[in-house]
Amino acid sequence: MTTWHGILLGLVQGLTEFLPVSSSAHLVAAQRLLDVQPPGVLLEVALHAGTLAAILLVLWREVATLARDGLRGTLLYARGAGRAAVAEKAPLFGTAAAVLVGTVPAALAGLLAEGAISRLFDSVTVAGAFLCCTGAMLLVSRWVPAGTAERVSVGRGLVIGLAQAAALLPGISRSGATIVAGRMTGLDRRTAGRFSFLLAVPALAGAATWELIRALPVEPADGEPLIRTGALATGVLVSALVGAIALLVLLRIIERGRLHWFAAYCLPAGVAMMLTGLLG
Repeated sequence: MTTWHGILLGLVQGLTEFLPVSSSAHLVAAQRLLDVQPPGVLLEVALHAGTLAAILLVLWREVATLARDGLRGTLLYARGAGRAAVAEKAPLFGTAAAVLVGTVPAALAGLLAEGAISRLFDSVTVAGAFLCCTGAMLLVSRWVPAGTAERVSVGRGLVIGLAQAAALLPGISRSGATIVAGRMTGLDRRTAGRFSFLLAVPALAGAATWELIRALPVEPADGEPLIRTGALATGVLVSALVGAIALLVLLRIIERGRLHWFAAYCLPAGVAMMLTGLLG
């Protein structure tokens, strides 16, 4: 993998991680076109680390407040404080708990089904089929009733977390699945969008740390690194910068109720990927 490969894949990741068009499907296609063969999901997780940086750059206030209220609420409960006192002094403790609970399904799915999921990343046909599923989901979201809830309960966090676990499959958009799930639980558009990306922080951080520590030392028989460190770093930087721009754009689109627009891209792109896999 060269530096140019890192730039191109970082660009693909940054544009598609936040926009609900599935970064994983596009990375599968890009890796095939560029003939890049990373070990397992190492490359994808590394590029996700770049888009994690984008989330922290754009939503750093929300992340900091959530972490503060989560810690403060935990300490208050440990000291015997009641629910009213916690709600007053740590108003976002419930949302922090929802993030924690919502992270569990993806973590369990990643640990228990890692091998099966990794093998799916070798198939453009499979990625295209799941991208069509994403397109159908986005299209249906047009008719989801507008929600009014501005706080995310633990129950809502679990439902959205299950959607995030499904997005481990190549072609299922993480942002699309979690935002639509949030809206289906009654959240308003703004809350559903922002919670989707707050939920991504622990998931992306944990996955990147685990996979990078485990996979970076792997080398082929001739002793050359499977992925050059410089090329990987370049990809991470590009995905972070492009991802921050894409995130800002998507948040505006969500608040205007135009998420279903992306179905017009996902459905034909998914069909094209399926045909490429079947005919190639």
